[in-house]
Amino acid sequence: MKTMDHEAFFQQIYEDYYSRVLSYIKARVNNPHDAEDLTGDVFFKCYKNIEKYDPEKAAASTWVFVIANNTLKNYYRDNKQEASIDNMEGFDVPYEEEFDQAMRLNEISEYLDGLLSTLDETKRQVLILRYYEDMKTKDIGEKLGLTPANVRVILSRTLQQLNVRVQDEEVLQIL
Repeated sequence: MKTMDHEAFFQQIYEDYYSRVLSYIKARVNNPHDAEDLTGDVFFKCYKNIEKYDPEKAAASTWVFVIANNTLKNYYRDNKQEASIDNMEGFDVPYEEEFDQAMRLNEISEYLDGLLSTLDETKRQVLILRYYEDMKTKDIGEKLGLTPANVRVILSRTLQQLNVRVQDEEVLQIL
């Protein structure tokens, strides 16, 4: 990507993903002000690292959400508080459970991102457009030059393939 293209690319990802990243972070952080700050941090990191983005390795949405996940992990790590008898009054256990769940979801997300990177470009794009960008099969087909039926077949077979790999590796124990 040429230097001149970096600003236009950043502007595009900011417009396309700001509200989605903010919603994603708000769902994982209890403080709306922190969520807004973290979203700003995500896009600052995107801007700062725009030259490192490689469209052949991942879609822009994947790149942005990996940065968002890493920013959240740093936030959780930096905001851990030591519990003591003195500060236990008002301590709410569900927040601790929510934190553990958010960290587990981050681990799962990283694992799934790794799985996505093993797929060929068409399969990866179909999954990202369907599940990250919430596009309908008809719209995915138009964007990628495929029929909606072909998109559904790719989705089904790819999900089966990933499911087999996940079961074989016995990695995900969500519940």
